[in-house]
Amino acid sequence: MLFRTAVATLAVLAGSLPASAQEKYPSRFVKVITTTGTGTGPDVVLRVVMDHLGREWGQQVIVENNSTGGGLVAAQQATSATPDGYTLLQASASAFTVLPIRQERAPTKVGVDVKPIGYMGDQPLMVAVSKDLPVGSLKELIDTAKKDPDKVLYVANASGTLPHMAGELLKLRSSAPFRYVPMRGGAEGLNNIMTGSVNMIIDGYAALEGTMKGGAIKPVAVTSTKRLPNFPEVPSVAETLPGYVAIGWAALVAPIGVPDAIVDKINADMNMVMMKPDVQKRLIEIGAYMVPMTRPELETFIKKEQDQWHPIVREILAKPVAAPAAK
Repeated sequence: MLFRTAVATLAVLAGSLPASAQEKYPSRFVKVITTTGTGTGPDVVLRVVMDHLGREWGQQVIVENNSTGGGLVAAQQATSATPDGYTLLQASASAFTVLPIRQERAPTKVGVDVKPIGYMGDQPLMVAVSKDLPVGSLKELIDTAKKDPDKVLYVANASGTLPHMAGELLKLRSSAPFRYVPMRGGAEGLNNIMTGSVNMIIDGYAALEGTMKGGAIKPVAVTSTKRLPNFPEVPSVAETLPGYVAIGWAALVAPIGVPDAIVDKINADMNMVMMKPDVQKRLIEIGAYMVPMTRPELETFIKKEQDQWHPIVREILAKPVAAPAAK
C-alpha cells in the first residue's frame, strides 16, 4: 500500500512545482555529505542513486563521507550550510536513532534542523564471520562466544552506528559476550577481518559483497525479520532469537531553510530514479530494497524508528563494556 501511494504521488509532486524550481534547480553541482564511511552499505547505495540522479539533472553530484562522531560532524556541516539545496545530507539510521541519545544537541531533528527529502531504501544487515572461524550458523557462533569470551571479536562500522547497535543488541538478546572492536568505517573493518585481527563483521551486503564473493567471509544470519529473497539460504537472526530485528536504512534530508519547491523536486526525481529497472536491479543485487516515500511518509517512518530504537539504545548504552584492542 505504501509503495502504491508513494508512486502515485510522484507525478503530482513533479507537476505541482513552480516553473522556476523546475527550470533552475540544479544549475550547478550538488554536494551530498553522508554520515557513513566509504565502502559502507549506505555509502554504496547512495553512490548508485546519486550517479543516476546526476545524469537526470545533467549536473554532477559529489558525495563527501564524514563518519566522525557517529555522523555528528557531517550533520553539523550540512545543517550549517547555505540552505539553497546545493548541500544535502544523507543521514543513516543511527543519525536519527542513536545520535540523539548519545548527543542530545545532535542536529538531526526532523522539522527543527532538517527537512526530510527521500528514503534510501531498506538495507538489512548481515552477520558474517571469517572463513577461518569454525562455525556454520548463528547458534554455533553464539555457543562459541559463550565457551570462550575472548574468541569472537567483531567490527560493525564506526561506534554508535546502527550496525554497531545491531551487534550490541545481538549480544544483549543472546547473552553471548561478543566483543566490539571500534573501526573508522567499513573498509577498515573488512581489512581487519581479512588480516585476522577480528573474526566477525556486521554490515550491509553492499559493503560485504566483494569479500563474501571472494570467500574470505561467510554469512550466518541477516537482521531482517525474514530471509532475503536473493539470499534464501541465509537464516534471519529472528529464527534463532525470536523478535530480533535491525533493519539498516538511510534518508536524504536538507537543511531546514531549503525551499519546499526544491525539496519536493528532489524527492520526485530521486523516487523516479530509484524505480528505474536498471537501478532496481543493481540495488537488489547489493541487498538494498527501495521503498519510495513522500516527504510526510518519510517523516512518519523516522518517528516510528525512533520510538522503536531509542529505548533499546538507552538500554545498550547503560551497559558499557570496554572494548579490546584488535589483535
